[in-house]
Amino acid sequence: RAPENSIAVLPFRDLSAEHDQEYLSDGLGEEILNLLAQVEVLQLAALTSSFAFRVREDGIRTIGQALNVRTVLEGSLRTSGNQVRLSAQLVNVEDGYQIWSQTFEREMDDIFALQDEVASAIATSLVDNFEGLEAEAPTSRTENIAAFEAYRAGRLHWWRRTPQELERAIALFGEALQHDPQFAPAYAALADSYILLALYGDSNRMRAVQRAQPYIEKALALNPESAEAYAALGLARMEIGQNTSAESSLRQAIRLNEAYVPARLWLSNVLGNTGRIGEQALVLEEAMAVDPLNELLAINYAGNLNSRGNYDDASDMLRNLLLVKPDSTNLLRTYSSIAFFNGDLVQGWSLARQAYDIDPDSPQVIQMLSKAWLELGNTERAEELLEEAMEIAADNMELKGQYFQLLLLDGRLEEAEAMVRDIFGAEVDVLPDNFQRYYHQQMGLIHLVARDLPAALVEFEQAIDPEENGAFKGDQLFSLTASAFLHEVVGDPELAKERLAQAERALNRARINGLDNPDIYYNESVIDVLHEDYEGAVDALQAAYDRGWRQTWVLDIDGRLEPLHEMPAYIELRQTIEQDIQQARSEIESLAMAMLR
Repeated sequence: RAPENSIAVLPFRDLSAEHDQEYLSDGLGEEILNLLAQVEVLQLAALTSSFAFRVREDGIRTIGQALNVRTVLEGSLRTSGNQVRLSAQLVNVEDGYQIWSQTFEREMDDIFALQDEVASAIATSLVDNFEGLEAEAPTSRTENIAAFEAYRAGRLHWWRRTPQELERAIALFGEALQHDPQFAPAYAALADSYILLALYGDSNRMRAVQRAQPYIEKALALNPESAEAYAALGLARMEIGQNTSAESSLRQAIRLNEAYVPARLWLSNVLGNTGRIGEQALVLEEAMAVDPLNELLAINYAGNLNSRGNYDDASDMLRNLLLVKPDSTNLLRTYSSIAFFNGDLVQGWSLARQAYDIDPDSPQVIQMLSKAWLELGNTERAEELLEEAMEIAADNMELKGQYFQLLLLDGRLEEAEAMVRDIFGAEVDVLPDNFQRYYHQQMGLIHLVARDLPAALVEFEQAIDPEENGAFKGDQLFSLTASAFLHEVVGDPELAKERLAQAERALNRARINGLDNPDIYYNESVIDVLHEDYEGAVDALQAAYDRGWRQTWVLDIDGRLEPLHEMPAYIELRQTIEQDIQQARSEIESLAMAMLR
């Protein structure tokens, strides 16, 4: 049942003769929502969810149920010259009864007064009295209409998370600052947009954070209580691995504005990065209660479910949201990745291909389809796609990281090393600690595949985080087990035992925090091998397979599992995985042929 005093504000319909006032009608709806958010006892559906119902194909009851609210505000706007006429009505979701309605007429230059009046009237109609209703408007609001409209439009583009949309958002935030150079949220928006562009477009992550920092500082100087600025600061810190300080900044942003969804989204990322899976789920559930159709929240929650072994629930969530947003490449990419992770190879490829058909110019979309082919053993097609993506986003670190993986698997070690040096630059020692550790891990992998074990050991030792904490990190576990294996090989059994004990503690922490996925069992298999429990290792590898693990390419390069290679049970399991992959490729080739007909 929807919470008491819950409301969704739908986009106001533009009834102007030329139908050219959508920017104004959207802005009115958004600002009314922002003003109502200042009333503590109201629970509002977030903008990204309520604005998904711009086209009213469903009735109020269906919309209200989807948004988990008891009341819905809808209305229309009509302009004539400098006059604006706004009609609004508040409707009870359960029975469609009109609780309140009113028409307002104002001059265009008095638009903020109109927003305040409508918001106040709605709140008064919900309950007799709200504390703080007469408080001043949020300090983050500009009194410049043009600045507000540019910022609002920028945020709409910003949520769509493609390189083109982020670039458009950046241009609009810049336009907002031209109209009002003192508008703190626009500076914060520029900052987080530049950081996000490094993830979705052609930008280097470190340079993006450096570029964002002055905008964050400017936003905080203008408004020390800007939730948007603290959230951008948290995002920046998270991207360079400073998870503790990132969490502090993001929690401060939420304290300043509980309704600011990006802060909750990025806090969930920090909690996921640090292995606090249960906490991450709670943060996402709270955010989704007010923004149930936000695809980025859904993507993170599906990932959380998947990490806890709930592939069916994760699939259902993404499948249902795709019914509402069938052209969302973000949803399709995520669903594809989760499907591959759980051994659903044909489904994974089909989803990646759907995303590619929708947006073949997106670096992330191309990367996902390349990864799909890599998982299926077609490195030639995977490389063709990566080269295609690199032409669009040559500076994207995620693309380069996947290209490194392909080169490593292909045995092109000189090219792999050149790629690592290209990613991290010549001065590795000045990078943040987490970047340095990742660099040394990649170099360790190159030496491991080349069978230069002493050099690999030096690199993996430098890749280990010296601070043991409650967080589970897959990279840390890999470096610990690789180091334990190499210390044993080079004749230092005591240090090998120490590293192995650290790896076991990390794996136990992961299980305590709720992780239950194929990678956990693969790592358990490695640890069993290092304990010389070879039957237990094959059993753990079988458990990984039962949960969807299908990565034979890992077996090709992972020297830690060599003691298993002659065991009949291991050989049979590997053959089963290879047969699964071959069967999937045959089905995919049939699908591809059908698409050409």
